[in-house]
Amino acid sequence: MTACPNPFRQALDRAAALVARMRPDWRDAETFYARRSEAIAAIRAAATTDRCDRCEAPALRERVRRLEALLRRAGTEMAHHRRLLAEAATRPKPRRRRAGHDPRQGRLPLP
Repeated sequence: MTACPNPFRQALDRAAALVARMRPDWRDAETFYARRSEAIAAIRAAATTDRCDRCEAPALRERVRRLEALLRRAGTEMAHHRRLLAEAATRPKPRRRRAGHDPRQGRLPLP
């Protein structure tokens, strides 16, 4: 695609950059949600800006479709990580073995 000074194209490129930088982070979920909200707002802003007649409209629509798919995938990935964290928090800790000989294990015949 050729470089286009159109605000629609610039807004779409900004949204693409925001989505590309998104990564779920289990240590700071609020940052992920803030970035996701920014990306959604950028996509909506791109949808309301004036379009350029010189831009390849089908290619741009395909790009918007891919960006929306990336956002959905990032959201499902974040939900998966959240479920894993919740499961890890509720899983009981394994018991420690007692020190010394374990009567359940047989003895080795040593000469």
